[in-house]
Amino acid sequence: MFNDRLAALGTMHQKQSVIAPLFKKELGIVVRVPDDLNTNAFGTFTLDKKRLGTQKEAAISKAKAAMELLGLDIGIASEGSFGPHPSVPFGVANVELVVFIDKKLDLEIFGGYIQIVNFAYNMSVSTIEEVLTFAQKIDFPKHGVVIRRSEKDYGEMVKGIVDKDELVQIATRLLIKHKSIWLETDLRAHKNQSRMKNIELATIDLIENIKRQCPKCCSPGFHKISPKPGLPCQQCGRPTDLPLFDVYECDKCRFTKDIIFPNQKQTAYAGYCDYCNP
Repeated sequence: MFNDRLAALGTMHQKQSVIAPLFKKELGIVVRVPDDLNTNAFGTFTLDKKRLGTQKEAAISKAKAAMELLGLDIGIASEGSFGPHPSVPFGVANVELVVFIDKKLDLEIFGGYIQIVNFAYNMSVSTIEEVLTFAQKIDFPKHGVVIRRSEKDYGEMVKGIVDKDELVQIATRLLIKHKSIWLETDLRAHKNQSRMKNIELATIDLIENIKRQCPKCCSPGFHKISPKPGLPCQQCGRPTDLPLFDVYECDKCRFTKDIIFPNQKQTAYAGYCDYCNP
């Protein structure tokens, strides 16, 4: 179905390093990257260019732009976001979404991955000591640094700093001119090893969704849409909030199916039971 077909990947931040090998190995798809696609036009993490639309819409737009530039009928793109974790109080989550569009087969399939993170920080500093403390906090140079004049001033912004000497040099120059400067983690994939890994994991999820065919119409992309709680407590047998079923759906024919015991467990630990552990 996909073997030896070409796909356009919408990226300018080296995401092909984790996405392309997976598509080639698992589906036989050869990934190409257009030379002149500026994905910053769809939004930046530093907010000097705000994202238009939702995370899903941005991913689709990047994939379609890449397809148009290369004249291909398959497009791939990812879009990341950072915000409150949906289930961990006070946690910050990196949500990665990857889209696969196939115009020939009329498919639009998504994969995703979410992880709590401890490297997405920003702050105002006034000394080199504070600069180095910030770098240590974000696990530099595994995660790059962005420097600018202030939170809302983008005029002297420098992105992609992953060298300590460069970091100190740029920060020193700006601190001579200004009483304080603004630091934040560079969240772009090619300057952030953790985010690149999360994109890889989201791509694995996407490929699993592509491979999973609808039991009714055999279309690729039979995917999970929601869990159904009710896994029984191993101690008292009462239903818990853990999933008993995962609900899968086909976007083509809208067939749905409940998959029981999605985590390969038939009972829940009593600590998750509101009755046994009120």
